[in-house]
Amino acid sequence: MRLAFAIFKVFAHGGAARDLGKIVAACIARGHEVRVYAMTWEGASIPGADVVLLPTRGARSHVRQRRFAAKVAAHRQGHPVDLLVGMNKMPGLDIYYAADSCFEEKARTQRPWPYRLTPRYRHFADFERAVFGVAAPTRILTIAPRQDEAFRDVYGTPRSRFHALPPGIERDRSVGDARGAQAARAEFGVPAGGKLLLFIGSGFVKKGLGRVLRGLAALPAPLLATVRLVVVGRDRASPFERLARRLRVAERVCFAGGRDDVPALLAAADALVIPAADEAAGMVILEAAIAGVPVLATANCGYAPFIAEHGAGVVTPVPYAQSRFDADLLRLLTSDERAAWSENGRRLAADEGLYAMAPRAADLLERFCRRQRLPPVFFHAYRYTPEDPRYRDLVPLASACSGRGLDVRVYACIWEGDVPPDVDVVRVPVAAMTAAGREARFRRWMDVAAAPACAIGFDATGGVVVESSPDACLRDGLPPGTGRRPTAAGAERRVLRSTLGFAAQDVVFVVLGGDLVEQGIERLFAAVGRLPVEVGERCRILALGRLAAGFRAALGVLGLGERTRIVEDGLSWRDALEVGDVLVALPYAPGSNGWVFDALAAGRAVLTHAAVAESALVAEAEGGIVLTAPFRQADCDRAVADLARDAERRCRWQRNGAAFGHASERYGRAEAIAGRIEALCREEARAALPA
Repeated sequence: MRLAFAIFKVFAHGGAARDLGKIVAACIARGHEVRVYAMTWEGASIPGADVVLLPTRGARSHVRQRRFAAKVAAHRQGHPVDLLVGMNKMPGLDIYYAADSCFEEKARTQRPWPYRLTPRYRHFADFERAVFGVAAPTRILTIAPRQDEAFRDVYGTPRSRFHALPPGIERDRSVGDARGAQAARAEFGVPAGGKLLLFIGSGFVKKGLGRVLRGLAALPAPLLATVRLVVVGRDRASPFERLARRLRVAERVCFAGGRDDVPALLAAADALVIPAADEAAGMVILEAAIAGVPVLATANCGYAPFIAEHGAGVVTPVPYAQSRFDADLLRLLTSDERAAWSENGRRLAADEGLYAMAPRAADLLERFCRRQRLPPVFFHAYRYTPEDPRYRDLVPLASACSGRGLDVRVYACIWEGDVPPDVDVVRVPVAAMTAAGREARFRRWMDVAAAPACAIGFDATGGVVVESSPDACLRDGLPPGTGRRPTAAGAERRVLRSTLGFAAQDVVFVVLGGDLVEQGIERLFAAVGRLPVEVGERCRILALGRLAAGFRAALGVLGLGERTRIVEDGLSWRDALEVGDVLVALPYAPGSNGWVFDALAAGRAVLTHAAVAESALVAEAEGGIVLTAPFRQADCDRAVADLARDAERRCRWQRNGAAFGHASERYGRAEAIAGRIEALCREEARAALPA
């Protein structure tokens, strides 16, 4: 595997640079080739890695970053790699290591609106959107609990593109020796019985050093006289030195710069404080905790939940209030709970997951690389609704393909219903004056988007390589069932029927379909409307889907208004089958209707016609009536009358269908199709290899 990493700056004490070193070392240890792009590099190189320096010029940082990203893209084009991993946000990444929080959220909530007119804002917003945009291909490695929430709120990024990493603490952080601790306390002039308060982190404004100085000034004078604040990190110290002098705490503060002896400092410290305004993770929080140092952090620090959950210190809530922080700092230094916080933190050190970031990252990169070698799999459906028979296979099939390690994405102009957690669902933002215009634009959009992919269409939209429905190329010889569909217990079924206004003696005909007109519901209306009064009064119609207003008006003309329930949402297709007695599938266009098998397996009689592919299952199971082609309304009228009148035969069909659906060999459809799709992808990948 050939990997490239891109980072703006490498310096000795930078958190992102340290994480980069751990991941690169883990990948090299597994035998992978690794290249690292950087604008500037300070400190030791990474053994075994090919470091490519791409220095850039520019008066402003965002100008230099933009030029660096362009240089990385150009170098990669001439020196291909399997994956490009970014430690900073930039276009062209395959993977982003989310060491930073959401820029756009901060721009909206922490900056005045004119800031969004500046070139600096546009640069960072564009770079972030290139990673997190809803249609972007980049996968994101998150490094703290709930880190993905802000990005998903702002960009609508699919949940499945986020992959959580455990912390990556260095084990030596908890093993500082007593001699080094004593030397550190002496170096910083901590008096006997005094307190050494640590602040560790480059980026003093972001990490909240000003808040610490103000909290220090608010301590009672006798306590303040015993406290020594040691600031460790690389940043401009002069503004904070001036602030310390204004607050009259300068003699209690020591700016130590970047240090390599962090284990000794942790062993010497009495407490660590990080009241960050913005901190995606905060590794030092966990490092201090496992070293037995009580911690005070703000709740917006990524790893603050570990401190709260394990009782290893104090977490100041957000929104931030200086008075609350002042009280928490006093508590941190004086509370009787300090011994318990220290012991609880040390217990955390036994959790092996705290050290597993680099191996887990290497595992994910290897998995993503395997996916990269196969073409992606794109499913597309103009308007997905869970009750539409065309889309019955879509979600189970997408999940099955994802489970096989394929790179899966689902495109839809309109998506109704739940989004599967393991699949990217991309809502294509097309607009037009009419539904036909929107669908045409969606097709044109898919023509372009699906070009490099194995594309599987579910509603005959354009630009497809393979069609799973209605064409039979993926469907021939497959089991009809995606999974078991048990019916509700009798008591539950009675409750559902009663809730919908159906009596026990009613015969309920069920129609499932996104567009009920396409499913031929008016054919059922006409048949029920022609029944003799004594039979028709016991017949009810339950339909899930959309019905045009003109057809709703026809219900009144036929006298079916009070006997028909049209439900657009709030009822699942499973509940509809459990409530019903007969599934009716009489569509105008020939095709597939997977609900036919599900109805049989649920013990429901079926009325369909020969143009429906699954009608053969009804005949094989002896589970209902199959009308001959071409469709004739008179045949339909007789079939509906038979189903309504003859309860004994209807019950026999229901028993036959349930027995047919009970056989285990009739299930596993999604896995079988996924296997065929994977084989197609591998064939395409082999064909694309140079001769």
